[in-house]
Amino acid sequence: MRCDSCDKKLIKVDRRIELAELDEDATDGQVADYSAAELSGNYGAWSIGIVEYCCPSCQREFQFITNELTSYDPLIVSWHERAKEGDFFSRFVFEYFAFVALLQNKLFIGAGSDRRTIQALKRDKAREEVYVAAIGEYEPLRRLWQEVMAELGRATLHNSSRDLDNPEIDVWWNNTGFDFKDGDKNMPQGVVRSLSDWANMVEFWYSVRNNLFHGGKDPTIRRDCFLVEHAYRTLASFMENEIRQM
Repeated sequence: MRCDSCDKKLIKVDRRIELAELDEDATDGQVADYSAAELSGNYGAWSIGIVEYCCPSCQREFQFITNELTSYDPLIVSWHERAKEGDFFSRFVFEYFAFVALLQNKLFIGAGSDRRTIQALKRDKAREEVYVAAIGEYEPLRRLWQEVMAELGRATLHNSSRDLDNPEIDVWWNNTGFDFKDGDKNMPQGVVRSLSDWANMVEFWYSVRNNLFHGGKDPTIRRDCFLVEHAYRTLASFMENEIRQM
C-alpha cells in the first residue's frame, strides 16, 4: 500500500477495534444493546475495525475502517498450543511463530523489521518487570535461566546465520537501542549476565531463532539441543503470561 501523494510505501502503525457510533434514530432496544456492549467491552455487532498507516516521507496518516477486523488471538493461541507437542526443535519453531505473531500484530505493530520489533520488546519495561518477577517467584523458570547462564559462560552464543563456517558474536547483545552501534561493547557479549538481564534474555531467544532458522543448529549436537530446549521453555513461559492477558 502506497501514499497517494508521494508514492512511498505506507507503514502500518495501529490496528484496533472500536465501538461504532450510535445512530440518532436508534430504537430503545438498540440503545439498550449498545449500552450493554459499551459497558461489557464486548462490542459484538457494534464493533468496527480500524487500521492506520503513516507515510514515512510526507507524514500523512491514513485510516481504513472495516466492519470485520481479523483477530490474531486465535492464531497466536493455536501456534502456542501446537508448540506443546513433538521434539524441542519443533516446539521452539511453533512457539516462535506465536511469539512473532504477538509482537508484530499486537504489541509493536509499527516497529517495522524483525530486529526493530525485538528491540522494542527489550525496551518494554512493563513486560520486563513481569518476567523478571516470574523468574524470582518460579523456581523451575529460575533454574532454566541459571543453566543458560552457566552454559553461555562456558561458551558464548555466536551468530551463525550469516556464515555457518565463521560464526560471530552479534552486535546486538547489551543493546536496547534501535541502532547496532548503541550496544555496550565493554560488557560481556553472547551471554545472559544475570537473572534480571531482560534485554539479553530476549536476544538469546532471537539468536537461537536465527541460528536454527538459518541452519546453524544440529539436533544431534548436545549443546544445540540444550540451547533450543531452554529457548523454548523460557519463551513458552513468557507466552503463557501474554496469552492469559489476552
